[in-house]
Amino acid sequence: MTFGLGDTWYEVDLTPEEQKGLEEALASYLKVSRKAGKPAPKKRVVPETTAKEREKIRKWAKQAGHEFAERGRIPTEVMRAYDEAHGIDRSE
Repeated sequence: MTFGLGDTWYEVDLTPEEQKGLEEALASYLKVSRKAGKPAPKKRVVPETTAKEREKIRKWAKQAGHEFAERGRIPTEVMRAYDEAHGIDRSE
């Protein structure tokens, strides 16, 4: 789910129940709001990885004390930490 607050846009992975909870929490504000144009998303460079690589990164990250969701996108800061720890340069 993507949503904006102030001048910042956020993206979060939610279960159907969590999405319903967020919508319920915002219901009173949605009733009195109007739709606005969404700014163009910033171009995000996501390194290409295989499922096997992502599994290795997740295992390493948990052992290194990083906390993030079991599913979904691996946070950029975790990818950077993994790459630095393993001498990987994905800037190509």
